[in-house]
Amino acid sequence: MNKEPQESKVDKVVSRIKMRRRELKLTQTELAKEANLTPAAISQFESGTRKPSFKTLSSLSDALKVTTDYLLGKAEKSHNDLLADPKINAMFKGMMKFTEKDKETLYEFYEFLKTKAESQTASTEETS
Repeated sequence: MNKEPQESKVDKVVSRIKMRRRELKLTQTELAKEANLTPAAISQFESGTRKPSFKTLSSLSDALKVTTDYLLGKAEKSHNDLLADPKINAMFKGMMKFTEKDKETLYEFYEFLKTKAESQTASTEETS
């Protein structure tokens, strides 16, 4: 059985922490605050000079609103990462109590937002 080299696993964690932080438009200092870490620790994780412990990885996944499996490179983003966001999780739990009519209205609003986002993306690409 071929095992992935240890170095590439570390590189994957490093790149996913950095990439997700940038997706959320967080500075290293802001991420450190959210994860109860120091900015220096975030910098060391992102440069690959230090590996996060499991406890730290768990704190980072919470702050970055993804699963630890995603950060470790064991999984791509999925609905589980979406549910890792406390606001999204609370919305989904609340929606379970909605009537079918309210669910339909919510779906229509989702379609509206999706179309709006696609239109903005297309508009941005045309001007680039």
